[in-house]
Amino acid sequence: MALFTTYNQIGKAEDVSDVITTITPSDTPLYTMFKSEKVHNRTFSYLEDSLRSAAANAKVEGADQADITLGNPTERTGTCQIISETFKISETSDAVKTYGRAKETAYQMGRTLKNIKRDVEFAFVGASNAAAAGNASTAREMASIDQLISTSIDAGSNSTDAMTEAKLLSLGQTCYTNGSDPSVFMIKPADAQIVAGFAAASGRQRNFDMAKSLVNAIDLYVEATSVH
Repeated sequence: MALFTTYNQIGKAEDVSDVITTITPSDTPLYTMFKSEKVHNRTFSYLEDSLRSAAANAKVEGADQADITLGNPTERTGTCQIISETFKISETSDAVKTYGRAKETAYQMGRTLKNIKRDVEFAFVGASNAAAAGNASTAREMASIDQLISTSIDAGSNSTDAMTEAKLLSLGQTCYTNGSDPSVFMIKPADAQIVAGFAAASGRQRNFDMAKSLVNAIDLYVEATSVH
């Protein structure tokens, strides 16, 4: 008698996982940190001010006072960029039973929102676009982050130079002397490996326990500054 097996069995039910796994990185750290503000025009402006340089300031008792020349804030202008993505879903697609999602429209909407967030993040730090006013046939573009930073604030002479800890420290000093107090250091994945290597620099000590796992990661880089 011939053996009946699943290889000649007709009508087997499908066995499909009811979970859809997204393998594309979807983190948008810069976009997530930003606060939102409503604007009502294609462009918007904001004011930026600075103080004079610190100087010796000692007056003789009873001395006549001299008026100083007052300065005005600087007006900066930004451009609103339209970022969108559209899709079409038939009502039948929502009606049929599917794996991994209850409604196709809801699932595709979630994917689209993630795509748009990644596009916004790309416009911030993935590209190097100057602001473009646009017209009826040309899309408006907002300025990328690197376009909003003064070219005089640079830790290296060439943007293609490899990052080093010395450059990071120099950048921190330059930012401080120019009136900035950065608290977040954003780098590309390749540079993250360089930062992780800071802990292994010559002259530094690392403590290891008897565990069989070795963790080589830096989540917080603290540079102590003393101000007198």
